[in-house]
Amino acid sequence: MKKTFLFDLDGTLLGMDQDKFLGLYFSTMKDYVMNLKHDYKVFFYYLELGINAMLNNDGSKTNEEAFILATKNYSGILDILLDYYNTSFIECKKVCYVNPYSVKVINYLKEKGYDIILATNPLFPLFVTKMRIDWAGINSNDFKYITSYENSCYTKPKYNYFMEILNKFNLKKEDVIYVGNDVSDDYLEIKDNTFMSFLIKDCLINKENLKFNIKELSMEEFYNYIKENA
Repeated sequence: MKKTFLFDLDGTLLGMDQDKFLGLYFSTMKDYVMNLKHDYKVFFYYLELGINAMLNNDGSKTNEEAFILATKNYSGILDILLDYYNTSFIECKKVCYVNPYSVKVINYLKEKGYDIILATNPLFPLFVTKMRIDWAGINSNDFKYITSYENSCYTKPKYNYFMEILNKFNLKKEDVIYVGNDVSDDYLEIKDNTFMSFLIKDCLINKENLKFNIKELSMEEFYNYIKENA
């Protein structure tokens, strides 16, 4: 098998219902902002500007820089977000769960000496991603690299997001196995570019009912697969 594994986080290694997670994420953020006596409509207007700036980043700056530039007219928005992540964000853990086979997969690959990269959509600061890794029952130190908004200049599903990782570590596409759960974010842009990929079906997302022709496995099935092949 290949020597480097790239894993998505939310819905792949970390079990979750994405709709419930996003609903709780934005509702707890709204409550937090309102408790600060800020106009939450104005706050979310600028938050959306920042998110869109990251999603449309052309690679000329990091996603963090794109967010800051897009929200420069809302003084203190980043401080509010960071404070939220350090406090109320923990509530979102309620709609997440540890998939024991995710833990087994990472432990097995680590024991076998494979490089493991966490290729999560880099819209969050690194410490927030590490929080969610912890929610998955996995040690963030098990990953050779973790994409975050500080170190990435693209987002999923852009092909350049994946190539940015490969170029950083001088990897060829044929050296990589990519594992995700979202047909649009984790598969669509790489399907014709010779990545070896798997879709994890435990929390599969395919809202547009797109057709795909790569292997679809539960995390338990993927664990058994790598035990036989890695």
